[in-house]
Amino acid sequence: MSPIRLIARPMLAAGYILNGVERLRKPEAAAASVGPLLNQARKQVDVPVDAVTLARATGVAQVAAGSMLAIGRFPRLSASILVGTYLLDTVGERLSADKTTSKEEKKVRNERTLLRTSMLGGALLAAVDTAGRPGLWWRTQHAAEDLWSSVEDTSKQALSALGVD
Repeated sequence: MSPIRLIARPMLAAGYILNGVERLRKPEAAAASVGPLLNQARKQVDVPVDAVTLARATGVAQVAAGSMLAIGRFPRLSASILVGTYLLDTVGERLSADKTTSKEEKKVRNERTLLRTSMLGGALLAAVDTAGRPGLWWRTQHAAEDLWSSVEDTSKQALSALGVD
């Protein structure tokens, strides 16, 4: 692992871990933000979980995925999980925002949304970071090209053996 990744991953993960711990310590506060999102989901499908349980579950996911990202284990998967849980936070918070809030409360909410958005950007970058190795798409494309080349060579050899050119 490069020195930059060695330093950057724990720095990025720290905010997510802290958020997850806060969700576990005070799930009721987090439930207020995911509640409206859960209500929207219940209009479409039956969701057999309450907002407090969802808040705790996302807290556990954030602590676990953040810890894994910090130590460099399954960093792309961990970052993807963090993106998903933080999207719940961000969208839920925006849905639960009271329309009658003061200018100061709106300013704080907008700053928090900007912070969350920047953290999401960092996690998205971590989710697609292959650490200089070829990604799945590149490997698949090259494997297909190699397979096609093998099929062509085998076909030419078979036709040559049959005396058909």
